[in-house]
Amino acid sequence: MEIVSGQIIDDSIYLATELLEIAKKKEARKEKSKKRQFARLVKDNRAIKATQQLTDQVIRIDSSKASAKMFRSIVRKVKSKGFSLVDYFGLKLLGLISYILRPVVLFIVTERVRIASKGIINSANPRKLKKYLRKKSKANVDINLNLLGEAVLGEEEADKRFNEILNLMELDEVNYISVKISAIVSQIIPSDLKGSCERVAQKLRVIYRKSLKNNCFINLDMEEFKDFEITLDVFKQLLMEEEFKNLYAGIVLQAYLPEAHSAFDDLLSWSQKRYETYGSKIKIRLVKGANLAMERTEAELHGWNPAPYNTKAEVDASYSRLINIGLSKENKDCLVIGVASHNLFHIAFAQQLAELREVTSMVEIEMLEGMANAEAMAVKHKFGSVLLYSPITLRKDFPAAVAYLVRRLDENTSEENYLRASFTIDINNKEFNQQAKRFLDSVHMSHVVSLESKRRTSTAPEKEELYSNNSFTNQADEDITSKKFVDAVVNKLYMFGKSLIPVVVGGKEELNLERVTVGEPGEGNKPFYSHNVASLETVEDAVRIAKFEQKNWSETKPQKIYEIFGNVAKNMENDRARIIAAMIRDSGKTIEEANVEVSEAIDFARLYGLTALDSSEGSQPYGLVVVASPWNFPYAIPAGGIIAALVSGNTVIFKPAPEVVLVGWELVNQLWKSGIPKQALHFVPTLDNEVGRKLVSHQDVDKVVLTGAYETAVKFKSWRPDLDLVAETSGKNSIIVTNSSDIDLAVSDIVKSAFGHAGQKCSAGSLAIVEKEIYNNPLFFKQLVDATNSLSVGNPTDLGNSMGPIIKDPDEKLLRALTELEEREEWLVKPKVINNSNCWTPGIKINVQPKSWTHMNEWFGPVLGIMKAPNLKKAIEWQNATEYGLTAGLHSLSTKECNYWLKNVEAGNLYINRPITGAIVKRQPFGGWKKSSFGPTVKAGSSFYPSVFKRYDEVKDYEVLVNDLKELWNIKSKKNKNDNLQSEHNYSVLYPHKKLLIVHDENPNSEFKKYLDSIKKIFGLTIDEIEFSKLEDNDSIDKYSLVRWLSREPAPEWIYKYNFSLDTNHIVQNSQRELFSWVREQSISITNHRYGNIGFSPVSIEIM
Repeated sequence: MEIVSGQIIDDSIYLATELLEIAKKKEARKEKSKKRQFARLVKDNRAIKATQQLTDQVIRIDSSKASAKMFRSIVRKVKSKGFSLVDYFGLKLLGLISYILRPVVLFIVTERVRIASKGIINSANPRKLKKYLRKKSKANVDINLNLLGEAVLGEEEADKRFNEILNLMELDEVNYISVKISAIVSQIIPSDLKGSCERVAQKLRVIYRKSLKNNCFINLDMEEFKDFEITLDVFKQLLMEEEFKNLYAGIVLQAYLPEAHSAFDDLLSWSQKRYETYGSKIKIRLVKGANLAMERTEAELHGWNPAPYNTKAEVDASYSRLINIGLSKENKDCLVIGVASHNLFHIAFAQQLAELREVTSMVEIEMLEGMANAEAMAVKHKFGSVLLYSPITLRKDFPAAVAYLVRRLDENTSEENYLRASFTIDINNKEFNQQAKRFLDSVHMSHVVSLESKRRTSTAPEKEELYSNNSFTNQADEDITSKKFVDAVVNKLYMFGKSLIPVVVGGKEELNLERVTVGEPGEGNKPFYSHNVASLETVEDAVRIAKFEQKNWSETKPQKIYEIFGNVAKNMENDRARIIAAMIRDSGKTIEEANVEVSEAIDFARLYGLTALDSSEGSQPYGLVVVASPWNFPYAIPAGGIIAALVSGNTVIFKPAPEVVLVGWELVNQLWKSGIPKQALHFVPTLDNEVGRKLVSHQDVDKVVLTGAYETAVKFKSWRPDLDLVAETSGKNSIIVTNSSDIDLAVSDIVKSAFGHAGQKCSAGSLAIVEKEIYNNPLFFKQLVDATNSLSVGNPTDLGNSMGPIIKDPDEKLLRALTELEEREEWLVKPKVINNSNCWTPGIKINVQPKSWTHMNEWFGPVLGIMKAPNLKKAIEWQNATEYGLTAGLHSLSTKECNYWLKNVEAGNLYINRPITGAIVKRQPFGGWKKSSFGPTVKAGSSFYPSVFKRYDEVKDYEVLVNDLKELWNIKSKKNKNDNLQSEHNYSVLYPHKKLLIVHDENPNSEFKKYLDSIKKIFGLTIDEIEFSKLEDNDSIDKYSLVRWLSREPAPEWIYKYNFSLDTNHIVQNSQRELFSWVREQSISITNHRYGNIGFSPVSIEIM
C-alpha cells in the first residue's frame, strides 16, 4: 500500500470544503427545513426512539385496533423536545382522535411516514418508477435500484422477488440494480457453503443473462457476515463461466469487516487475471457497512466476537485503506471502484488520489438517494456524475420496507456518523473540524488498522481464564460460517461404527455381553454400530461397586473437583467437531442443533464445577445416582445430570438412551479423560426391559435422574414407590400470537420452535394460538406455509438439509398427529414421509378446537397445530389448559399485553418475541410447572441445581429457619437478572404456590404448626393439612398447585394423575433448599431489539 502524503490529505480537506460550499449554495429551502428537523431530533434520544417506534411498530402491526393502541402508548410518552410544535401537537391530537376515528388516524400516520420517506424510499410501481427515472436521467443523475419487499422466509417469496427483479430489468429506463442474495434464495445455509452457492448461482445466472441482454448492470449487495463468503464465491464463480466472461458486474465490500481486506486483495488479483484472460472488468462498491447493530446483537447472543471493527475510527481507517489500495494504475483496466459514502472528506480523498495516480476513470461516487441531496448535487457539479442508491417498494409492501428506514434512522443518528454531523455542519465550525480530524486520523491509522478477523478469533481462552478466576460466562457456539470448522466436522462423520462399544463397570470393559445393533436415523435406521448391553448380573456389580466407591469420591477435595470440571469443559470444546459428527449420525441432529448442544454441556461443566467450591455444611451427598438420559438431547442433558451429581459427591451410573449409545460413549470417555475416576462414573447401557427396570428400581440406588415422558416417571415410581426421582418430563408448549405482533417475526419463530430437530424437543412449540385478526390475515398463513414448505428435509450428513429425521418409526401419538385430523381440523400443510425413510416433511393443522386431542396432547415430531382465539384472555386460558407447563411464548409488541400475559401464564420458561426452544444455561434455567416436572422444582442450568443431589439436615431450630427464610425471600422475591446481555433480557422470578396441601402422618407438634403459620405470612400462602390415612382419591385434590409429602409412607400411585407438583422433601434446616419447597421458579426471556437496535421491544415489563 502506498504512503499517503500530507499534501494529499490537505488537498482532500480543501476539496471537501469546496464541495460543502457548493452544497450550501444548492441547498433548497425544503432541504434546509428537513436538516433543521433532523438536527432537532438527534438531540433527544427519546424523540429518536419515538420516531423509530412510530415508523416501525405502528406501521408493522397489521391489526388497526392493536396499531391504534400502540400509537397511543407511544404518543403518551412523546415530549416536545426533539419535535417541531406542529408535529408534537399533531401527534397528541391524533392520539386523542384515534379512539373514535381509528382508521383515519392510522392512514394519516402511515401517509406521514410515506411522505417523510419520499425520496429515501421510492415507488416500485412501473409507471411511477419510469417517471422518476426519466426525471433523474434528464438531470444526468444515475440511479442504482434496490427492491424492498416482504421478509423472505421461504422460496415462494424469494421467487416472487426474483421475478420482480427480472421484470424491473425489462424496463428501458432501468440500467442498474442491486441484488441481495437473501432476497432471491431463502435457503442460504452458512454451514453448507457449496450447496448455498449453487442455489444462489441458479438464480443469479438467469439475472446475469438478462443483464447481458438488456444492458442492465447488476451489483451484488453484501448483508450479514454469514453471507459474506457465499456472496464472494458465487460472484467469482459465475463471472468465470463462459457465458459471463464479458459481463461487467459489481460486488460490495463492507469496510467495517476486517475480512474485507483479504477479500479485496483476492478480488484484485482475480479481476486482473480475468481481464488478462477475457479483457473484461468488474466493479467493487466500497461501503462502510449498515448492518452493525444486527451483527453485534447476533454476536452477543452466540458469545462470538462481533464481526465488525470495534470502533468507528477503525472503520474509517479501513475505508481509507481500501480506497488507497484500490486506486492504482495496475487496477485501472480491470476495475472500477464505487466510493459509496456521504462523507465529503472520503469522497474528496478518493478523487485526489485518483487524479494524482491518473486513474480518475476508475472512480464512481455513490450516495444514498434522499439523504443529502445538496451534497450529492455538489458532487455531480464538481466531478460530472453521481450514482444514487435508491430503495424502491410497492405500496402494499411499504410496511415491510420500514425496516430499511429504521436502520437508516439508527445509522444517521449515531454519535460519530458523518450524516448526523451534516445536519449542522458548516465550513470551519465545530462539526466540520471534528469530521476533518476524524478523516485525518483515518488516513494515518489506515496503515496500522488490524486486518485480523474479529469473528474468527476464538473466545474459548477467555472463557477458560474466567473459570480459572472462579467466574462463569456462557461458552460461545462455534461459528459455522467457518469453512475450516465445518470441514473438521465433515471429516469426522465416518470415523464411527467400527468398534464394539462396551459396558464399563469400575473401570472394567465388558465386551462379551449381549450385543445390540443401533441404526442410523438419517439412513432409515440402516445398521450403524453395535454395543454391549448390561445383564442383571452386570447391574448388581455396577450398583455394588458404585455404592462402595461413593465415600472415596465424596472425600475428593473441592479444589480438585473444580479443576476436573475445568478440564471437562476444555476437552468438550477441543472435541466439539467430533461430538457434533457423532450427534449428526447417531441422533439425526443438524450441525446447527448439535453445535449449541455442545456449548450447553460445556456450560454445565463450568457452572456446576464452580459450585464445588461452595460450602457443603449441613448437607451430605445422596450416595448413588442413576442418570437415565433422553435420546433427543443425547449429550448436554446427560452431561448436566452426571456433572451435577458428581460435583455433589455422588457416584453415578450412566444409562444412556438405547437409541444414542454412541454419543453417550463419547461423553463418558471425555469425562474419564478429564480426571473423573472410572470407579465414580460407570457406563451401563441397558435395553428398556427387566434389566433397565432392575437398574432404575434397585434398592441401593439413592436417586434417579430422568428426562422423559411424565408417564415414564410414573412407571418408575410404580416399580419402587419410595424411589427418590427427579425428572424433567413432558410439555405441550404453545406460542400466542396477538394482533399487536410483527407477523414476519412471529412466523419465523413459530417455524423454528415447531420444527427445530424435527419437533423432537420437550420444549418444542407444537401449538400456535393466534388472535383472530392475524389468523384471518392471508399474509400470516402465506408466510407460514412458505417458510414451512421451504425447509429442506433429509439426512443431516447433507449439510443442505435444515431438518433431519425422526429418531425411529412414529409411536402411536406421533403417527396420529402426522396422519389424522380431529373434528373440524384441516391440513394447511400435509406432512409426508420421504422415500420410506425416517424423514417426514413438516405438517400444519389449522382450526384446532379447544380441548381437542391436538390441543391437549404432546407428540415428538414435526407437526404444528393452530388455534384461532377471539382475544388474548381466551388465548392464555387455552395455553394454560393442558396438563403441562414447560415452555410458553408470546409474540406481541404491546407492553400492556406482555404484562397481562406474564401475570397469567402458567409455565416454567417464558419467552417473548423469540423462539420458545433453546434455553441457555444460567440465562434461562430450565424446568417446568405442573406435569412438566417431577420431584424438586429446582431448575437445571441454575447454580443451585447440584443441591438436588445433596441430603440436607432435617430442621432442628424452626425459629432460625424462619428468620433465614424471611431474609432470603426479601432478596429472592425480586426479579433476578441472569446475565448482562443488552439484546435480550433474562430474568428469574420466584412465585409462591397459590394453594398447598401438607400430607403428614399424625397431628404435628406445636412447633411445626407455628412454622406453617410463619410460612403463610412470609409467602402469603393458603395451606391445608391432611393425615395420610384420610387422603382420598377424588377431584377435590386437584385444586392444589403443590402437595408437600411429609408422611413416612410412600405416595400412592394414583396421586400422579393429578395436575400438581409433588414435593417429598422433609423440612430441612437449609433455607435455600427449603425455599424451593414453597415457591416455584419462572425463567423469563425477552427479546430487546428490533433489527439489532437495542431497546425496541416491550422491555419495561413488570416482572412481579
